[in-house]
Amino acid sequence: MPASKQQIEKELNKPSKANTGASNDMQLFLESSTSLKAKGKLQLTYLNEQFEGSFIATPNLIKLKTIQPFKGMVAAVGLEEGSLSPFLQSNGGLSKAGQQQIYFLVFDIFHLYNLFRLKPQALLALYQEALAILKKKGELVEFGKIDPSSDLGNTLAIWLHTQVKQKFKHSYCSPKGLLYSFQNLLKLYADYFKV
Repeated sequence: MPASKQQIEKELNKPSKANTGASNDMQLFLESSTSLKAKGKLQLTYLNEQFEGSFIATPNLIKLKTIQPFKGMVAAVGLEEGSLSPFLQSNGGLSKAGQQQIYFLVFDIFHLYNLFRLKPQALLALYQEALAILKKKGELVEFGKIDPSSDLGNTLAIWLHTQVKQKFKHSYCSPKGLLYSFQNLLKLYADYFKV
């Protein structure tokens, strides 16, 4: 098991405000919930920066999206095939598996946040390399406007996911979420990238 995942599991064993009301940096707030869908907010502090995000959870999917400091970073995870632990309880609350996945998604957001802050040109170069490869294959691509749900978007998302894992040593939960986040950051914060 990678050291980063071990650290998360250690953190999961500590009490958190989301579970017990004990003092901790992360807080989860459910705004609405049923047995099929829960919506809420997440607030936490990381590197003295206040993070706020919104999340949607279903029994099979959790999607986390940042509101601040940088709007538009997305992390998502789907239930693995054959898993018997849905993300929601029958009362609409997050299950233990759902709470654990929220931590993994937050970890994805932190990695992307650090890359965005510290290596924006590396992210831009990686995206441009991907587009150049697709153009050589005869694909019609427009910078920042590839639908992550399309076949082309899926191809690009998997390639980016593999490259980010190799170059930056982190495996994101969702390749499509990573592509969506890349394109959002490129569009919303173009001055960071000098596009």
